[in-house]
Amino acid sequence: MTSGCIGALTVGLAGALVCFLSGADDKEKAALDRDEARKAFEYLNRIRKEPAKFSKEIGINLENVKARPGLKWNDILAKVAEEKALDMANRDYFGHVTPEGLGINIQIHEAGYSLPKDWLKEKDQNFFESISAGTNTGEEAIRNLIVDKDLPAALHRKQLLGITDFYSECTDIGIGFARNPKSKYRTYMSIVIARKK
Repeated sequence: MTSGCIGALTVGLAGALVCFLSGADDKEKAALDRDEARKAFEYLNRIRKEPAKFSKEIGINLENVKARPGLKWNDILAKVAEEKALDMANRDYFGHVTPEGLGINIQIHEAGYSLPKDWLKEKDQNFFESISAGTNTGEEAIRNLIVDKDLPAALHRKQLLGITDFYSECTDIGIGFARNPKSKYRTYMSIVIARKK
């Protein structure tokens, strides 16, 4: 899959940046919405800094969640997250593993964000990605992932808010938000929060 855009996030942009994938077929292609990705990034960092303050807004008690520093935007992780969101939107699937069986660990490593070899043992491994589909905004997706209604272990919440020792050491982030009105869920978001070692 190729894109005619650079994977960097432009902060302070007024309005959505939209990129279209190049393609020769007549099937509608997904478009990136970098404005929604930026809003999701900023919103998540506000929540991480003062989780308890967002308990009512999100709808769960975050009083016992320790405040964490804001995550740092990483262009490599953003490019991978954008490609993943576009891939899900264009090929109409929703999952951490691509139809070819690749998990996010391999994808970010191959993009140039080096990971230890033992984190790459299985090609479908995912230590670093949270995904959402069918939301209107990136902020709505962040709220849904923190609530984590369908995942009793609250793994998305633990990752996004750095609740476990492993996730508290993950400081880099990239987000991709894609729209395709012809796909099942219409919107797809990939959030990759990682650390190199």
